[in-house]
Amino acid sequence: MKGKIVSYDPVKGVGKIIIKNRGVHIFSIDNWIDYDNTPQVSMEVECGIENNKLIDITSVNSSKSLLNELKKEFDSIPLPDLKIKGSVAIEQCLEDLFGKYKKIALKYKDILEKNKSIPYKKVKRFIKTAYNNLLEIDQKIDDKYLVEVRDSLYDIEYFYDDLLRIIKSPVYVNLEKFVLNKQKNYSVIKKRFEANKELSVESIKKANLLELEIQKLKDDIKKLNQKSKEYKEVLEMIKSKKRKYVDLIDTAQNLKEENSLIVNDITEFEKVYKELFKNFFEKESRILKKILEKEMNILGYQFDALLWENAKKSKDIHKFFEEAKIEGSYSTKTFMKYYLKTLNVDKMNDKNQQLLEIMNELTLFSKSIIIYDRNLNRARELSMLIENLDHDANVKIISSLKDFVLYIKENDSKIDIAISEVDKSNIQSIEKIIFILKKLDIDFLLFSENIANRKDIVYIDHKNINSLKKEIKNIL
Repeated sequence: MKGKIVSYDPVKGVGKIIIKNRGVHIFSIDNWIDYDNTPQVSMEVECGIENNKLIDITSVNSSKSLLNELKKEFDSIPLPDLKIKGSVAIEQCLEDLFGKYKKIALKYKDILEKNKSIPYKKVKRFIKTAYNNLLEIDQKIDDKYLVEVRDSLYDIEYFYDDLLRIIKSPVYVNLEKFVLNKQKNYSVIKKRFEANKELSVESIKKANLLELEIQKLKDDIKKLNQKSKEYKEVLEMIKSKKRKYVDLIDTAQNLKEENSLIVNDITEFEKVYKELFKNFFEKESRILKKILEKEMNILGYQFDALLWENAKKSKDIHKFFEEAKIEGSYSTKTFMKYYLKTLNVDKMNDKNQQLLEIMNELTLFSKSIIIYDRNLNRARELSMLIENLDHDANVKIISSLKDFVLYIKENDSKIDIAISEVDKSNIQSIEKIIFILKKLDIDFLLFSENIANRKDIVYIDHKNINSLKKEIKNIL
């Protein structure tokens, strides 16, 4: 989720972040993970919330820094003079491990320029449920553009989940799998160590059995005549077994001594490689996780937006909404509110229960709309219309063009739609505003009642409030 730093004390390393619809939260520098930027007042940030505390805080503009870090090759990692020599450089092992995740992250890097996103993992159940239900009503909404975005989203999600699985594995498991097992010298010595250990145990077992046999022969020989042939044969058997016993004990001891030397070399090798691997693994996985998560969240937003753009054009879905008496805008939020109402609370399965538990996440789908209009009565009427179409929409009215521009610049990541009045006195300023809105990926609607058509600027000529209402319904 996104927010803005409203205060920060660099000495104490503590500050406050305001988050849309969630109020002000205190944060600590300990949870700041953007290593290329330091917290600054008015800085836009992205973060997560866990147990009501802000975590994984970073500046929203850190995507380029992360990509630059991702593209950097590992410097040659110097290793101390180890008795076991590595056959594959640790940086190559890391490159082999993260190569496929880097490839997918760089494949979709261009979408990081978009500033609209949702926490996809938290709300994907809602989006997928809406998508599947809408498909049952009208298969035509699944056009090639929606399929393309959907496939890209699923592509990133697959690699994100796979990376997360590796990140959650114990360090030593990853070290052994991706680094140690690739070192031939290490593998040979490790196998020798295991073989010695097994042979030593086997030698002790055989020696113990011989000891029992020797003791039995000693008991038996006491009953024999010392001058008898049988006595001499048993005596020779005792001597022979004693020699074997001593040989087995010596073998076991020698193997243990050899392993005591080997284990020191193995332990030193594993310790050095573990420390290096852990440092680089944590750094690289953090960057990759952050980029893939951002790309997934942006594509999640695009998929949801495109889904409902297509739904708006479907007569069958329009008919369904009317017959089901679904009120509100065409959005996942509206649809899921309807869907949840149809469920029997007493007979809910686990999946539907989860939908209820994350219902509050639907606030993320609320549109934030800003209206510039010097005619406050008209602006209020438009605001009421918007709120009737989408009961959860956040609408702000501004009557000053200067304040309108300033608000956009300060809250660009929070604005979905900008609606602006155009006339002869402000048309040059509006042209500049259009440029800003396009760059910030904000949907905009320009209207006029007192200016002639101009081909070089797109706006809607409104002779009355009803035509403006019609256009607002379309854009919502």
